[in-house]
Amino acid sequence: MIGGRKVGVFAAMSLDGHLAEPNDGLDFLASVQREDEDYGYMAFASRVVGYVVGRRTFDVVTELCGGQFPHAGKWPIYVVTSTASDRSDMDGVTFGSLENLASWLEANTPETQGDGIIWCDGGGQLISALSDQIDEWTLSVVPTLLGAGIPLFREGRPSVRLLAVGAASYDSGLIQLRYTLAP
Repeated sequence: MIGGRKVGVFAAMSLDGHLAEPNDGLDFLASVQREDEDYGYMAFASRVVGYVVGRRTFDVVTELCGGQFPHAGKWPIYVVTSTASDRSDMDGVTFGSLENLASWLEANTPETQGDGIIWCDGGGQLISALSDQIDEWTLSVVPTLLGAGIPLFREGRPSVRLLAVGAASYDSGLIQLRYTLAP
């Protein structure tokens, strides 16, 4: 929990633990894309009350989507950055430091009750920094070995014990693992 809010990760990664290819590409995800399968994304997204993303991930996704961040306007968004931003043109998007995240969540998102959740959407640097405060993990493992890329976890993070709460396999070869923070 951060600022009294439940935090969750919903991410896809290669079998060798990479969120993206070395050039920030996501082409490896195409091998598991199916028109009739969202791998639980819509159910997860229906619970989101706020969104936290690292600056690099924000910039890459914004570029891939033609200059528009796809989640802008859906939820309050906090972009964790160590540099000032000139992107003040996006409604509902705040840029700030990791140190100010908890106070921003308290001021801009409702307390998470029931299934409500703050979505922490990486990248690896942000997820590693918050790994001991993330309550729910949904990790979709794509059957691809990238060999290099942006890792889900960085060295030097705290040790965190998790409890397995579910797993699912799909015809595409994707395996989805679900964990919660152990008490």
